[in-house]
Amino acid sequence: MTLRLGWTVPTTLTPTGLREFAVTAESLGYDHLSVPEHLVSSAPAYESLTLVAFLAAVTTRIELTTAMTILPHRPVVLAAKQAAQLAHLSGDRLRLGIAIGSDPAESAALGVAPGARTALFEEQIHALRLLWTRPAADFAGEHIAFSGVTLTPRPRPIPLWLGGGTLRTGGRPRSLHRIATLADGFTMSGLLANRVNRGGALIADLRTAVTEAGRDWSTFGIEARLHPTPGQPATWRTLAHAWHAAGATHLTVTTDDIALLAPVRAAVRG
Repeated sequence: MTLRLGWTVPTTLTPTGLREFAVTAESLGYDHLSVPEHLVSSAPAYESLTLVAFLAAVTTRIELTTAMTILPHRPVVLAAKQAAQLAHLSGDRLRLGIAIGSDPAESAALGVAPGARTALFEEQIHALRLLWTRPAADFAGEHIAFSGVTLTPRPRPIPLWLGGGTLRTGGRPRSLHRIATLADGFTMSGLLANRVNRGGALIADLRTAVTEAGRDWSTFGIEARLHPTPGQPATWRTLAHAWHAAGATHLTVTTDDIALLAPVRAAVRG
């Protein structure tokens, strides 16, 4: 299987710059664009689903993924509807990456109690699946409850990927079981960019967990990260091959240096 290559969308670009970046990445043959998110931030930041809608309107082929949409910061029915609409309007190009969030101040500003985020998040994942597949969905949980909710048009299956695993946690996600049992794929933290040994150990642990959960590892996606040092194409290529050998199915470049768009593509795919 060929390693799918993508790029993290720089948050400092103007609307015109975003359009040019997306069109260029698509024309060069990149497979996906990855959209980060912060809702409350002093630095330039986008709301992920709004930016996905913008990028969908200026591209035609490239996959659009969020890394990550902080799900507990949204009512789940609204999030399900937004994702379903984006999938429909983009021609089924959405891959939804979701996470709990790691900024207590951001959660507090959005009215989410830090201690409730994990339980809420797990309920939201189950609720999303129901809302996308049932004509009249019912859910009764500790944090979420709804009855007879219908979303139209209902989407085709939307890939739902979870994040986790940073250097601060020793390269192991605390939510390994949740990822293995509930997700379609795993998006690695940018803090593990280029750290193939540490990331490879994490992939191996996740493979064991997915298999023990009775799921098919061959259909599970793994997104690793590449942070390219300018002028070192041989290193980029070596890292890409190493990530692929470690089990990654996707590789996302994490740099705002968009002058490297063409050189990285040529080095990794050349």
